[in-house]
Amino acid sequence: MKTLLSAIVFYLLAIICQGQNMDKLDSLKTRLSREKSDTGKVILYYRIAYELQFSDPDQSLVYAQKALAEAEKLKYEKGVGNSLIQLGNIEQIKGNYADAEKFNMRALAILTRVNDMTGIAICYNNLGILAHNSNDYSKAVEFYNKALKINNLTGRKSGQASSLFCIGTVYENQMKYDSALNYYLKALAISESIADTRLMAIGKTSLSNIYFMMGNYIKSMEYNEEAITLFEKTGNNQGLLKVYTSLGQTAERIDSSSLAIWFYRQALKISSAIQSPVDQAIICFSLGQLFENGGKTDSAKLNYEKSQILFRATDNRENESLSLVALARLKNYNNDYSGAIKMLDEALKMALEINSSSALTEIYREMAMTYAGLKDFKKAFSSINRYSAIKDSMMSVEKQRQIIEIQTQYETEKKEKENVILRKDQQILQTTRNSLIIGALLLLVIVVLIFRSLSIKKRDNQLLRRQKKEIERQKEILEIQKTSITDSIRYARRIQSAMLPPDELMEQYLPYSFILYLPRDIVSGDFYWIRHLSETRVMICVADCTGHGVPGAFMSMLGMSLLNDITNLNQAQIITGSFTPGDILNELRERIKSSLRQTGKEGEARDGMDISLCLLETDLGRLKYSGANNSIYIVNNNELTELKATRNPIGIYLNEKSFADNMVEIVPGSIIYMFSDGYSDQIGAEGSKFLSKNFKKLLSEISHLPPAGIKEILHQTHLDWRKEEEQVDDILVAGFHFPFESRQ
Repeated sequence: MKTLLSAIVFYLLAIICQGQNMDKLDSLKTRLSREKSDTGKVILYYRIAYELQFSDPDQSLVYAQKALAEAEKLKYEKGVGNSLIQLGNIEQIKGNYADAEKFNMRALAILTRVNDMTGIAICYNNLGILAHNSNDYSKAVEFYNKALKINNLTGRKSGQASSLFCIGTVYENQMKYDSALNYYLKALAISESIADTRLMAIGKTSLSNIYFMMGNYIKSMEYNEEAITLFEKTGNNQGLLKVYTSLGQTAERIDSSSLAIWFYRQALKISSAIQSPVDQAIICFSLGQLFENGGKTDSAKLNYEKSQILFRATDNRENESLSLVALARLKNYNNDYSGAIKMLDEALKMALEINSSSALTEIYREMAMTYAGLKDFKKAFSSINRYSAIKDSMMSVEKQRQIIEIQTQYETEKKEKENVILRKDQQILQTTRNSLIIGALLLLVIVVLIFRSLSIKKRDNQLLRRQKKEIERQKEILEIQKTSITDSIRYARRIQSAMLPPDELMEQYLPYSFILYLPRDIVSGDFYWIRHLSETRVMICVADCTGHGVPGAFMSMLGMSLLNDITNLNQAQIITGSFTPGDILNELRERIKSSLRQTGKEGEARDGMDISLCLLETDLGRLKYSGANNSIYIVNNNELTELKATRNPIGIYLNEKSFADNMVEIVPGSIIYMFSDGYSDQIGAEGSKFLSKNFKKLLSEISHLPPAGIKEILHQTHLDWRKEEEQVDDILVAGFHFPFESRQ
């Protein structure tokens, strides 16, 4: 996965590194038809080529060659240099890195001669990408830094962002993710300051990759989804294809097969639209594996067949043979061993022609299983031996040479004996006797081999029986361990439930309220907390901790404990207003960082929580609110108002800000909603999220109902939306009417 995501970044950076601010394609062509000057036409030629390189590389090449020919004819050196850069971009898109390097080196020499600093920076950045693709990191960084230095001197913002993105990818490949994240964030800030949509898209995919490598798959998917919006704005279908493919593989990591299938299908639609058979083949094969693992063999068969046809069309014989192996495996599932053998024979012929060791190992392994199904154990034994021989690389070149020498020597001796027999008839009887002896010896050898094979088979069967017993024993142990672990987690749920506010406390201090609390697992990473400070002051919070299940539960218990401690120490100041909800969150963040020993170093835990905290001043009908990534909604007369949170988590963060306070007077009859992101992030039966806009609309429509009715509709809407889909995250929604006495 890491290799694929890095390749996406390289591919997209190679396209944007020229970074010129150009009009749309149609506008450029219109200007070309009206352009009078020859140098103006050259500029428009290579700018049109730049715009076409994504959608029509062949047509892009035509315009780039026109630009080069006209520039050379006019002796317009700057135009020659920029045309060569564009030709290098096209070759890089096609994967011809050696040719791309030649074009960029020629361009660099020309642009250096005419002192075109922007062009020189572009060449250095492109050369850095080419070195990066060859895994020459030191050379790549050298080129990137040269480009960055020039871009800083000239003040070219798009070039600065491109170079910073490229340097970040080097740190990413070296697994220095904190350093890579630092460069990516700087580059993204520059991209947003100049509103460069293409560069912003690269920033989102880069951040997605970092969070993927750090194991934060949900965050990775969020950034990729933002990148999709940006790629759609710029019509970058190639970028959309790569991002959807990346999202599919990320969904596989979080064991969400249905979501992975949906992403792969989006990628497949785009690859078909842009006529990229290589991408279509790879995606079909990935879909086949997903369906096969899920037991949907008919769907797996259709996708494997498509991948085989596409691999054949692109002359990718190794992957075509692997597709045939996958199809044969499906036939074996249905006990169609004869059909499987036909496919495997075809794959074997192909793999032998191209001498693909990786394909041969898969073929021989599946052949062994197939012949075993046919009860042809001799061929099965032969196939597994061939598999082992290739897998372990036992047949060295030296051994092959020795075998050839022995065979040659044997043939020579045999020929000499035949000549002796022809010359000397009197030795016929002796030769016949020798032949009979040799035959007897050979027969004896064959008998010995048969007995040896039977002995080996008997020994292997005994070994298999022992292994089967051991597997069954291990299975029993695992089941016992699973039961023990599950019982422990269920007991932990009792402890966690005991720390949550009881229903009686909620009814006493928050009348006309409800709590919709749906943990994804036995224990939850979401929690709610309430504290009665005085007759006129009540505090309530809703929090979403990093992760769910056991890790999230640990964080939630730590959060509740720290909130109690902070409130106990500062209760008097909170009541008087000198210690605000924002101060509480700032203190909580410091306590979390201290408890988890978070210092910002690479490789350490980055756990934390998103939280919304409200202080209700019942005598004044007023609410004070502060949030860490968690907003709250206030609904009155079907109109929804959102109080936004500070975009910082409770925990270590690169761009740390103090948490802001909001104070609002609540109109009588209003209802306040506090929630985690689990409700709006739920995946539905069609593969899409419920989204916050639908959540807001639903709350606006049902807020006139009693709290119990609101809770029931929220729960039922959630169930209707996801249907057979798994719950993807913990869900927590709290709602209460305020001021209390206004609810009649």
